[in-house]
Amino acid sequence: MGMTLAVPMALAWRTAWGQSDLGVREWVRSGVERDQGGSVITVFGLQADLAREVLLPATRADALPEGYVPSDLASAAANGIPSAGRQLIRTLILDDSRNLVQAAQSDGQQLYVGSGFRSQAYQVDVFAAQVARWGDEDIANRYSARPGHSQHQLGTTIDFTTDFRTFRSSDAPAWLRDNAHRFGFVLPYTAAAGSRTGYIDEPWHARWVGRPLASRLQLAGYLDWTDLDADDVVALVHAEATG
Repeated sequence: MGMTLAVPMALAWRTAWGQSDLGVREWVRSGVERDQGGSVITVFGLQADLAREVLLPATRADALPEGYVPSDLASAAANGIPSAGRQLIRTLILDDSRNLVQAAQSDGQQLYVGSGFRSQAYQVDVFAAQVARWGDEDIANRYSARPGHSQHQLGTTIDFTTDFRTFRSSDAPAWLRDNAHRFGFVLPYTAAAGSRTGYIDEPWHARWVGRPLASRLQLAGYLDWTDLDADDVVALVHAEATG
């Protein structure tokens, strides 16, 4: 759409990083490859331009560029990925998404794409429905992102589910916790980091960041972090990518 992917204020609103977080900064920097002139070449295996887009922060505080729409949206179902209706995701993540679902099926988990890409305009209706449900915007914002702030707008975030009503009590959440990173996905909205993300825990909500970064976060134990969360790291990596 020809829009500038500016560095957002993701790091400004969050609590200052402490001494214990320096190790995270170090391995984030080690994942950025630069040429002799200091220009970024790759970021955790992603080409620099792609990383600057894929790793755009989208949080309660950080909005995506106004009206952002990825350029390579495709039907999940048309590409062999079980879906609820016509769900769109980026072509970039088709293979990893399909492989994740197939691996889950092999382990007895019948996952499908419950929700993929959502436009900013569509998110207006989603958020309005939550406000109507709860009668309060702040409470609604615990359950749903405001328009322009949803990670679904990136086209690289999927709500994987079996059945939303029984998902939490099934083995699927544990399977995703143990395996999502193998396919490049992280689970940003954990129970441990709920006070930090501002959202309820959503064990079905998976954001693709690429296998190298997702695996590094898994190794670091991000799912149990309370002082940091996956979005903190994504913001830091994005800042390195744009630096």
